[in-house]
Amino acid sequence: MNVTAQNHDEVSALLTVTVDKADYKGNVDKQLHNYAKNAQVPGFRKGKVPMGMVRKQYEAPISIEEINKVVSEGLNAYIKDNNLKMVGQPVPVPVDDLDLNAEQITVAFEVGYEPDFKIDLASYSAPHYQVQASDKEIGQSIENMQKRFAARSEQDKIGDDSQVALEVTQVVEESAEGEHHHHPKTLTASKETKALFDLVKKLKKDATLKVTKKQLEENEDLATQLGFPKEELEHLHHDELEVKVTDIYSLDLHELNQELFDKVYGEGTISSEQELKGKVKEELDEYFQQNADIHFVNKILEQVNEKQEVNLPEAFLVKWLQFSNENIQSEAQAKEIFENEKAIVKSQIIEGKLMTDNGIELDYADLLAQSEQMVRNQLAVYGIHNLPDEEIQKYAVEMLKQEEQVRQISSEVGMAKLKDVILETSEKKAATISHDEFLELLKK
Repeated sequence: MNVTAQNHDEVSALLTVTVDKADYKGNVDKQLHNYAKNAQVPGFRKGKVPMGMVRKQYEAPISIEEINKVVSEGLNAYIKDNNLKMVGQPVPVPVDDLDLNAEQITVAFEVGYEPDFKIDLASYSAPHYQVQASDKEIGQSIENMQKRFAARSEQDKIGDDSQVALEVTQVVEESAEGEHHHHPKTLTASKETKALFDLVKKLKKDATLKVTKKQLEENEDLATQLGFPKEELEHLHHDELEVKVTDIYSLDLHELNQELFDKVYGEGTISSEQELKGKVKEELDEYFQQNADIHFVNKILEQVNEKQEVNLPEAFLVKWLQFSNENIQSEAQAKEIFENEKAIVKSQIIEGKLMTDNGIELDYADLLAQSEQMVRNQLAVYGIHNLPDEEIQKYAVEMLKQEEQVRQISSEVGMAKLKDVILETSEKKAATISHDEFLELLKK
């Protein structure tokens, strides 16, 4: 067997694989003999079917299967031995007529290579914000702790301090047939959700009101607070919602005392309100800084994508799209899709290049640690914080058996490592701002 390359340009080539009959004939004959031994054909005893009959029925499909194996192994070995960095997968050139009796069979593949270029991260710079939590945010966080351990007091009617438990149901018309059952949403309205609170504040317990889809379209805040943000509202099956008040109560905030400090941080960790404020500020600043670090990294990557020239194997990628996606019916359609995704392909190649050039590698331990953290985060949503480490790891291992999960986790781990490289290498223009200022900056 022999593999040769004919370069179209620096980023694409035609790889030709020539297979000798001797490369696969032995395996074909072996499989045919196995068929002959075990075949059950009317008119013949088991194992006594004439070899000529077996060859006539099975030799062609077995030969094609074995040729595919040999070609695939040879192609992969050539790519590995020559350290070729591929874009997409090899696209086979169609063969009009495969002569299985020939002493040699030749098949060809169009391939695309990653372009060769250099990125000097040290030449890029961006603002690196030190985000400070405000007294208001610290106070709000402490109030949330007090609410978390608050005592509930039932109320007869809705007042300014009320928490209003609601059940929101899609109204199904009596004449509708084949309707799906819609599970009601359970929500809580308070003065923090002004649009929703204003809607229900005159209702009593067990009272209901109707809200039309048109009202929701005209009031985005209300729609979002009712659990139907714009993207979900577009798919709302019915024209009305029914909102029912199921409970009215107030929250008696937990006192700022040692009991609360111990409940939140463990016994004896915090011993005064001043220490609590300091601890909360430290936590908020750390969380805000993580977001600021991500902002810095994103700005650097935006600049790299904007300034870096990347010679993509465009003609190959159009062919690969046609080959790999059965929904693409024509070259024109493939070209249109490629143009729409060109920036994404460029970005992926740049990120891959940065990881390779900076020695970023992923191993199983990295993926397992990330999947364990994902399991902990998912359990925390349901209030589960004390599952033993061995149980966490068991769930994480199961997660890593799913190909899509491995792909997602690998991407997250790779980007986290790349983030550290960019933070260490690129120039940071330090600036201190409040969290409110940082949020305004993100909006822009």
